[in-house]
Amino acid sequence: MTLRAPLLALLALLACGLAESASVHKTRAADGSMVFSDAPIGRDGLVRRSYRGRYGRETATASCVGLGPRSLVARAERWRAQATAAATRHGLDPDLVLAVARVESCFDPAARSRAGAVGLMQLMPATARELGVRDSLDAVANLDGGSRYLAQMLARFDGDLPLALAAYNAGPGNVARHGGIPPFPETRAYVRRVTGLYGKGSAAARP
Repeated sequence: MTLRAPLLALLALLACGLAESASVHKTRAADGSMVFSDAPIGRDGLVRRSYRGRYGRETATASCVGLGPRSLVARAERWRAQATAAATRHGLDPDLVLAVARVESCFDPAARSRAGAVGLMQLMPATARELGVRDSLDAVANLDGGSRYLAQMLARFDGDLPLALAAYNAGPGNVARHGGIPPFPETRAYVRRVTGLYGKGSAAARP
């Protein structure tokens, strides 16, 4: 009888501990991927006890709502000269840059995704800083930064376009970690869409 109260208290503590350990905290990392943790992420961005599930970065699909083929063509032509200039500076095919901008934002320079990416080429804040892009809403700077980053990914993956596009979407670390295109539905769909548009030479095609 004398052990009953301490035993109940111990069981209650264990139950609380199990409940706490079972809780899952979810947030977005700087690169746009989801981070799942068994502990809240601190202000320093560090998680002491965590497991991670990384998925491809979502694009700004809201910017495509209600757009028909004519509107997409008009938007593509609006930015063709700037995209061509950025692509030429970084040794890319302008049609590739336009295909990426089409899938990323439907050519909307003010696009913002739920992951926090901004602008025509949907630059994440950390990526924009690394590229020296001060204002991602500046369409010319955004196109230049996105083109430079895509060129860097192509160089890193020996000119393999699908891998470079996967790295643009999900990060080069994920591509290296998986030894190819990561098994993320968002990323695989992204690679298919960009390569499909680029292969057809029509970045303004219907979604």
